Amino acid sequence: MLNLIQKHFNLNLSNTILGTFLLILTYLFFSIMELTAKELGQSFNPFQVVFARYLSQLIILIIIFNKNSKIHLISEYPILQILRGALLLVTTCFMFTGLAYLPFAENIAIYMIGPVITTILAFFILKEKISFLQIIVVIIGLIGAIIIANPNSQSFNYAVIFPFLAALCFSFFTISTKFLNSSDTNQTTLLFTAITGTFLSAPFIIYFWKWPDFYQTILMFCLGLLATIGHFLFIEALKVISASFAAPFVYLTVLLAAFWGYLIYSEVPNQNTIIGAFLIVIAGFIITQLKKRIKK
Repeated sequence: MLNLIQKHFNLNLSNTILGTFLLILTYLFFSIMELTAKELGQSFNPFQVVFARYLSQLIILIIIFNKNSKIHLISEYPILQILRGALLLVTTCFMFTGLAYLPFAENIAIYMIGPVITTILAFFILKEKISFLQIIVVIIGLIGAIIIANPNSQSFNYAVIFPFLAALCFSFFTISTKFLNSSDTNQTTLLFTAITGTFLSAPFIIYFWKWPDFYQTILMFCLGLLATIGHFLFIEALKVISASFAAPFVYLTVLLAAFWGYLIYSEVPNQNTIIGAFLIVIAGFIITQLKKRIKK
């Protein structure tokens, strides 16, 4: 796919430049998806928004894979694939709920504690070694999350628990993904994710369903479209760059969240959000670089 694009537009880009461009596009599409979810969350229950996200993605993937859909459903660990999909579903539920009740940048900033939590879980579950410096960095990241939550404030918003729980679930999701990467294809993982999310969220629609108008229906379809495009761009990026090079780019999400929050909702991040987000991003970046050195 990348070669066809370069030939068509007569481009001669290095793998690093091309991979960087694809990563920026990846997180741009993901941020627009989260922005769309926040917009829908003003009118619909988060469960309906989540269902729309997975159903639309499943329809798109079936159209793309066509006759190969059955082939991509062959997995060496189908139960783990379903569990992984369930973890992402729960992550999405917590994330979309947080988006409905918190400022955009604040919700995303707390969610970015994910890499720090993953480091802790990898120590206990995968028995990965953790250095004293990593422990310090983990503490710094947790302090950042506490600063954003500001539990001593008289106007403390208990909704901050949602992005934190989303980050926790996503950390378990990340660990399961690492295991499955060595056995199943990206297409299999994407399809299992969409199917699991659709079927597990479907029962809640009985209680929370609300008919959308035409504009809202388009937005719901866009959730799956944006998620699919983002995932495929990320997969293409990893074909030309290493995962360790790609990892720090996830923190673009914080900057994009602040940008969209200000542009669309006139939300100006407060001092606590800025300081806390800075600490979380620094902590996550250092952990990523430490893992990169260990692998070398």
